[in-house]
Amino acid sequence: MAHILVIDDNQGNRDTYAEVLEADGHQVLTAASGEAGLAKLGAAQVDVVLCDLKLPNMDGLAAMELAHEKHGPIPWILITAHGSEEIAVAAIKQGAFNYLTKPVDIARLRATVESAARLAQANRENRRLRRELGYEEALERIVGNSPAIRQVKNMIRQVAASDATVLIEGESGTGKELVADAIHALSNRSGRPYIKLNTAAIPRDLLESELFGHERGAFTGAVQQKKGKFEIADTGTLFLDEIGEMPLDNQVKLLRVLQDGSFTRVGGNQQITVDVRLICATNRDLKQEVLAGRFRMDLYFRLNVVNIVVPPLRERREDIPLLARAFVERLNQRHRQDKALSDEALHYLRRQDWPGNIRELENTVEKLYVLSPGREIVVHRGAVAPVAEPAPRAPEPAAPAAPAEDPIRALVGLPLDEVERRLILATLAHCGGNKCKTARTLQIGLKTLYRKLAAYGVKE
Repeated sequence: MAHILVIDDNQGNRDTYAEVLEADGHQVLTAASGEAGLAKLGAAQVDVVLCDLKLPNMDGLAAMELAHEKHGPIPWILITAHGSEEIAVAAIKQGAFNYLTKPVDIARLRATVESAARLAQANRENRRLRRELGYEEALERIVGNSPAIRQVKNMIRQVAASDATVLIEGESGTGKELVADAIHALSNRSGRPYIKLNTAAIPRDLLESELFGHERGAFTGAVQQKKGKFEIADTGTLFLDEIGEMPLDNQVKLLRVLQDGSFTRVGGNQQITVDVRLICATNRDLKQEVLAGRFRMDLYFRLNVVNIVVPPLRERREDIPLLARAFVERLNQRHRQDKALSDEALHYLRRQDWPGNIRELENTVEKLYVLSPGREIVVHRGAVAPVAEPAPRAPEPAAPAAPAEDPIRALVGLPLDEVERRLILATLAHCGGNKCKTARTLQIGLKTLYRKLAAYGVKE
């Protein structure tokens, strides 16, 4: 039994085809136009389409091309008038399954639909197998067996099959992008475009163009039309990393796209409609950003349909040996060696807090790997931070004889950019030059901090 969609502007033909196919045990939907047929394709499961070539407004060939673009290769059977076989053969070259000529022979109709239904069943089975294999491959890239990471993997399995917007939260370096990759790989859109954009890495005045595209001459340097990430990701998935860094004016435009699925390019007037599954990630607490007025509440609720929190490495220390060995295996393949971590090295790695999470762990493992000449990877004193109890706090310096100037009052009258610059540099000095700690203290992304320091002329 298959689900058949019959598209024909003739009521009598629709009724006849439906009666024959239902008698063979198939479920039949009917539509009187190409537009109506495409709408039913989007709303219901359809295995095979039986479509008249000549339809008002949109012909059967145009309807087939749009359906294949939006929904993949559905077996499409065209019905043509006698003498239009050349058109039908050309349609097969463009992706049609077969064609029938009028007046339609009922026996051939049944046989052709039966063949198309078997093909649809085989395609379904292939997609199921690919998804099952994809489950293993995509989830194996998220290394760990702790309860916290198992919960994350279970959430991925549950949300992947839907089209719901997903918000992934977690500290920098926890693997949020891997979670987004897995969601797309296990989704029904896995064969469709998967586009990534780090919103913090794009200059503020270019972000709108990156997202929505621009027309030629829209601004200085726009020498030709350019498609934005939303348009490129149509029918697929768009991953927006560091969404918490997006400026408020761009947040308004993003909200509009989420509400009605359409937008205009910069400098353009044409409304472009897309079908995109959105996944976002942030290392900020967006609830606090909303309360601080830096993130729109209505956009937050639009993005937070499904929320996945990726735990920091210090909350799943049992995964550290698994991750470290995986990094060593990768390094062995790259360098064609056969090294292994010593017990001392594993003990050291497990006791660290890893404020930079998996990214910091990977860098440290590579450092130990390079500095270990033999087959055993050991801890080199001086190359890594020692594991020790916190040192006693130094006594507070004596109070100066004269009262110090109020630091807040010293900032009054300065431009906001200069206030921000002084705050960032002072915090960096307070944190002893540790950029990870500085970013956490300021509650900004590490990439954002690096970008601002580069603008201030601070060298590595």
